[in-house]
Amino acid sequence: MSAPLYHLAGDFEPYRPLFLQRSYHIYHYKPGDIIFESHTEWNCMMYINSGTAKLSIIQSDREKLLAFYREGYIIPYYLPEGIDISHLIQFTADSDVTVIKISRQDFEDLLIQKPELYNHLYFSSWRLLHLLTHEVESQSFDTGLEKVATFLYTYFENTGYAQFEISTRDLQSFVGLNRTNLSKYLSFLIHAHVIEKERGLIKIIAPEKLRNFCSERVTRCDIVPSKDLKHSAVFEEKKWAAICSRDKTYDGVFWYGVKSTGIFCMPSCESKPPLRENIEYFDSPEEAIDVGYRACECCRPDQFSYNPNRELLKQIHEYLDEHFCETEAIKSYLNDLSLHSKYLSKLFKMQYDITPHAYVQEKRFEKAAQLLSETDMNILDVALSSGFNSMSNFYNKFKNYYGMSPTQYRESEKTTL
Repeated sequence: MSAPLYHLAGDFEPYRPLFLQRSYHIYHYKPGDIIFESHTEWNCMMYINSGTAKLSIIQSDREKLLAFYREGYIIPYYLPEGIDISHLIQFTADSDVTVIKISRQDFEDLLIQKPELYNHLYFSSWRLLHLLTHEVESQSFDTGLEKVATFLYTYFENTGYAQFEISTRDLQSFVGLNRTNLSKYLSFLIHAHVIEKERGLIKIIAPEKLRNFCSERVTRCDIVPSKDLKHSAVFEEKKWAAICSRDKTYDGVFWYGVKSTGIFCMPSCESKPPLRENIEYFDSPEEAIDVGYRACECCRPDQFSYNPNRELLKQIHEYLDEHFCETEAIKSYLNDLSLHSKYLSKLFKMQYDITPHAYVQEKRFEKAAQLLSETDMNILDVALSSGFNSMSNFYNKFKNYYGMSPTQYRESEKTTL
């Protein structure tokens, strides 16, 4: 499994009777209570008996959340002598928490008596390293949408729960985004019918589709079946409306089979809509195939891969790089994609933080600046060679972009040289 283990539970449950054989104390914490504070010495170990604690990196008044710890796990991390990370890390109760507390010495005695406990600690340390490595990759390489989608998907994959409570502040801390950007990406996923959201509550309604918005390193993960996730997560009225309107945004959210033909399709299928009473719904193509349905030859639902966040946008990006000067060719290319222009623009901006139109303009300005500084072409030829259709249009836009006219730009480049 390549997904980060945000939610850790159960690994040390077999050792609970051993902790109770030692001198121990039961402690209770309320939500928000600090269990282990940063910059303090860890002189004991705690087995989480009930509830959830969260692990954070603390710096001044800033907090970066890393993981949740639940029943059957040990906190804090057992560290050998000479290694001190306690000044960075803090454990806080996220709910009502009950722990079994034993002294560090008693815990070390158990490690000597039970080598398998030591092996579990070793494995737990590598889980932390895995999580930290993922965080570095995420902050360095992922887009904002990928950060949000990856967190939501890996929560589902590692817990099997399609619904969970999390505050906006905690979600911000996990994914490293401000409130405005986080709201933008959540709204996008809601519009794509991937999640539903209420105050403090997120429900994943299309995990297969959500996975395709994640960063590439986690798309290899096997999804965990969830008893809580049924096709009724999307109301049947919405499904029927999507089929009637051939709504592509529901592709990957559900599939439907037609009982009278034994064929299953995607919501956007161009074939004639069946009678409503002949339809049954599925969460995946595999479910439909397992009960005897054949894939529609028209929409090929068994080969569907909803991946607008990478493959399609990568192709568009490459096309714009090569043809940014060709206005009509770009219009024709984008029209042939059969995607609403606003929706396409939103997808592109999610991936590259710029709209297709603005990206083409940037490429044209870069080309014009290059021709002005490296050639003796007259200004009109520079404008036309850079994709601008008139001298006045080029002049005004160039001046707004660079803060000087094309002639002034050329002179400034000569002075610099």
